[in-house]
Amino acid sequence: MEIQYKRSLVTTILFGMLFLFICFYFGLIGPAHFLDSRLHLVITSTVVGLVMLSFSFMLVFTNRKENIVDERDYQIQRKATSTGLMMTAIYVFLVCIVVFVQNRNVGVIPVSWMWFIAYSTFSFAYFVSSSMIVYLYKVEE
Repeated sequence: MEIQYKRSLVTTILFGMLFLFICFYFGLIGPAHFLDSRLHLVITSTVVGLVMLSFSFMLVFTNRKENIVDERDYQIQRKATSTGLMMTAIYVFLVCIVVFVQNRNVGVIPVSWMWFIAYSTFSFAYFVSSSMIVYLYKVEE
């Protein structure tokens, strides 16, 4: 139980920071100018790579045989996964509707929105699921 909580806490921090970075950086540059410079893709790819590398190291270094997972852990993971899936679906729906409303008079959507939706959904899903695990462990203490 202890290791699941610690892993989820680290995952929440890592992917929460990644989600905020993607939102702020993309919002700062703007969808119309995001693909103008290759530097934007290099910067964001570097940050995503560092987060994924940190996440991988965390998983490798916390994977031990003596880590005991009981039925309560599985119950918490099921609740967190179902909540995370629903919240992610709502997030994708809302982002797509906002992009549609903003661009419906133009008739086209900048392709950089596809990049944003993909990476922000990925980081949001990890963030919400892991933060729900942290929350459920704290509630059931």
